[in-house]
Amino acid sequence: MRIADELLLLAIHPAGGRPVIGAAKLDLALSGAILAELVLSGRAYLEGGRVRPRPPGAADVTPGAVIGRSLARDPELDEALAQIVRSPGVATDRWVAVLSGAALLLRLRNGLIGQGILAEEEQWILGVLRSSSHPELNPLPRREIVARLDAALASAPLDGIAPDPRTAMLLEIAHACDLARILFSATPDLDGRVAAVTAGGWAGPAVARAIARKQAAVSVPIPAQDGSSGGSPT
Repeated sequence: MRIADELLLLAIHPAGGRPVIGAAKLDLALSGAILAELVLSGRAYLEGGRVRPRPPGAADVTPGAVIGRSLARDPELDEALAQIVRSPGVATDRWVAVLSGAALLLRLRNGLIGQGILAEEEQWILGVLRSSSHPELNPLPRREIVARLDAALASAPLDGIAPDPRTAMLLEIAHACDLARILFSATPDLDGRVAAVTAGGWAGPAVARAIARKQAAVSVPIPAQDGSSGGSPT
């Protein structure tokens, strides 16, 4: 599974079948995970906090990136990369915002349903679809992911050895959107442990900045208009 698939699986309550964090945070976290996958797979690279597509045949200097093998086609990643090719050099948090949206969540969720990991339950009243939920159908993938993150958090303050890059990126994004606080609420000094595991990571901070910008935009009050001006608000 991609990092985004793992993140979404963790974000959906295994019994209730609905996300345990808000839609805005989840959307941005999922797009951050797609961006992280592009960099980790070697399709893109970072230069001064900005994302650029990796030229064919070029060496990738991103720590943990896949180098020296052909990349499997992936429609989700290919589409995101195509956007980066058209607009290279955009800051990471800006790409998190651009790539986000409910459609991404829907595609990823449908993928998990297609793999038999999530179920799809619909509630109809008088022929009208009122709600749907997606409880866990196969518990093994989620258990493996949680165990991997738990092991990374448990060992962080002891051996100082960083986990594999995929686990570190998943953890930093989950922490940035507050999902880690829900999953590991009983873990002592969670912030410190996450910092030890993800030191130097860029994906979590990019998601956190995108979330902060989204929240700030929502909280900005709209000035009242007295009708004296014929211009449009700017």
